[in-house]
Amino acid sequence: MIWKADLHVHSEASPDGRSSLAELARVAKTRGLDAVAVCDHNLCTEAPEGLGVLFIPGVELSTDRGHILGLFLDRPVPPLSNADEAVRAIREAGGLAVVAHPFELEKPGPAALEVLDIDGAECANARAAMKNKDANKEALALAARRGLVMTGGSDAHGAGELAACYTKLDAPSLSLPDLKAALAAGKSEPVFVRSCTWREKGLSQLAKAKRYGGAKRKLKAAAYFAGCLARDVFWRKD
Repeated sequence: MIWKADLHVHSEASPDGRSSLAELARVAKTRGLDAVAVCDHNLCTEAPEGLGVLFIPGVELSTDRGHILGLFLDRPVPPLSNADEAVRAIREAGGLAVVAHPFELEKPGPAALEVLDIDGAECANARAAMKNKDANKEALALAARRGLVMTGGSDAHGAGELAACYTKLDAPSLSLPDLKAALAAGKSEPVFVRSCTWREKGLSQLAKAKRYGGAKRKLKAAAYFAGCLARDVFWRKD
């Protein structure tokens, strides 16, 4: 059976996240998602049950070779900046290591990704094309070249961004073991629906400034948000 899972979502536990787990679950159901991977920044947020959608325990680690998702974790992993150590910790916690939006930025660069010991690559990310229009295409090529499993995730920082990208998983049941086995076996298909809007990206920075910043930082975030609104008018959508 085919299940729809958004394998890269942030909750309000992330510095720039804007939605509670309950809100994420509510919106996920309205958009036809069966599962959501909670991948907060350098933090393993406990995923509750009973909200009508399957929460997949995850994390997004910021490393010296880009961001790495840990999916289907059995236990939390610490924030680690060394990529090799991060991958090792994810696997020791029972998870799969997937490089997130690998070509969104110029660094760490293709050479570093060719030798990074990972399980998969995020090939459909709703925010990646904002800085590199070919980012998802290049991630697909990387996964095909290296024989990596392919995932898709909205990289949502608010519930309104859910399902902008997601992953189809061919699994016998909607359970963590079956979905993990399907992904590990490559029974996955990344699906791109739409790019994130600049407005949505700007809202994330406003949330971060409101939570952690002083007056100067809040003003800077407000100016950035205004610029984001303008960019939405001129930015070419995928």
